[in-house]
Amino acid sequence: MLSCLKVGTIGFGGGMALIPVIEREFVGNKKWLEKERFDVTVAVSSISPASIPVALCAIWDSRYSIVSAYAYALPGPFIYLILLSGFSCIGDIGSKYLRFASVGLIAFVLFLLYRFIRDNYSHCEKQSIKEQYLCIMTASFILTSGNVLGRLAALLLDIVPPTPIFSIDTITLMLATFFIICFIGASRSKAKLAVAIILAVTYTLTRGKAGILGNWALPLAGIMILLTAGSVYYDVRKKRSEEVEKRPFHFDFKPLRNLIVFILIAVLLTSATFFLTGDANVLDFAFRAVTSSLMSFGGGEVYIGISEAIFVQTGFIPEEIYSTQIMGIANTMPGPVLVSILTGVGYTYGYLHHGTAIGWLFGVLAISLAVTATAFGALILLMCFDILRESERLKMVIKYIIPVVCGMLISTAISLLRQASIVLVGERLNAFLSVGIVLLISLLMIFLHKKFRVSDIALLLIAGAGAVSVLGVMDYLV
Repeated sequence: MLSCLKVGTIGFGGGMALIPVIEREFVGNKKWLEKERFDVTVAVSSISPASIPVALCAIWDSRYSIVSAYAYALPGPFIYLILLSGFSCIGDIGSKYLRFASVGLIAFVLFLLYRFIRDNYSHCEKQSIKEQYLCIMTASFILTSGNVLGRLAALLLDIVPPTPIFSIDTITLMLATFFIICFIGASRSKAKLAVAIILAVTYTLTRGKAGILGNWALPLAGIMILLTAGSVYYDVRKKRSEEVEKRPFHFDFKPLRNLIVFILIAVLLTSATFFLTGDANVLDFAFRAVTSSLMSFGGGEVYIGISEAIFVQTGFIPEEIYSTQIMGIANTMPGPVLVSILTGVGYTYGYLHHGTAIGWLFGVLAISLAVTATAFGALILLMCFDILRESERLKMVIKYIIPVVCGMLISTAISLLRQASIVLVGERLNAFLSVGIVLLISLLMIFLHKKFRVSDIALLLIAGAGAVSVLGVMDYLV
């Protein structure tokens, strides 16, 4: 527990950056794991949803699964809750300066999104899938960007944009993606590919903002599920018929036991929050928290887009608070960014509807839900690892899910750019100039990081403090 608390406290950067830190602690210092076993846990946690370090802590040893995961996940979000509680008491003047800081903070987030997309594009070049990556990312952007592009156009041109044809949500995009990958499998049939794309695009039309073919959403989803199940069953039967020697089947019940304990903790906290507050939205929040975590492949930067779609675009929490307090501070916290963001969402909802104490309760509930969702994905994969590691579909999902997410993140970046520009427009700046200023700040961060290797925390401080200083002076002069 102490080792995981230490890693969670000093673990700035999150995600893959913490794997060497955990390896040094578990393999080097404590010698709890052999290097080969540690590599297996890294492989499983790397392909599981939500937070990679939390997943690793949940599966490295079945005896300490619950203690390790919670000990690592708790320090950053608890510091985060203390800071958010302070922001709740700063009043109108503080809120104004938070809006000023948000310009720099959003520019910093844009830098993070750029870096994530760039790094993954570089990785795909090494795998010789550059063309596929670009096509998938472009398609993902087109399917998700209609609404955000319209809102940006309305800000810049002062027009009412037409209703976008697509602008689908994250869940619809992921369902369409998984259908295409799982239905096609390892097949090279162009007819099968054409059927998959036609059905997936038609399904996205039923879920788009324009409401085209809206009544066909459920029947199409049923057809897609049946076709996927049939395709998987056919490939499994074909593979078994070609096998000469089968490996003995072994099932380890210890991960299942730990999974049940994780779920029980989350259910108890959810029930306690519901009975203490009497708020019917507790169950809705729990569902959103778990599903958004399970959809997050790729770490905290990916969860920015997913959480924005699930909590902000649906009106669960205000966009302004999400952009300023939640995202800006979450990226400066140690430990898992995903857990911090979800903690901020929970605290914000609880505080706005019930006050600070219930805000803390929702924040603690969010931590438990995020850890449970992460452990769920990792432990399920661990139990099935020997069976799934040869699956072509699993390899394809992991290979192609990131460009889908990157396309969605470009849409999120446009939404954030608009939000930051609105603050500058409120200071009597031209809309085009406002967008240019935010982009310029982001480009400056890219330059500082590339040229001088300035750390993320330093860049965040420079961006936030610089925006507050400049806009504060402008406000004083006006």
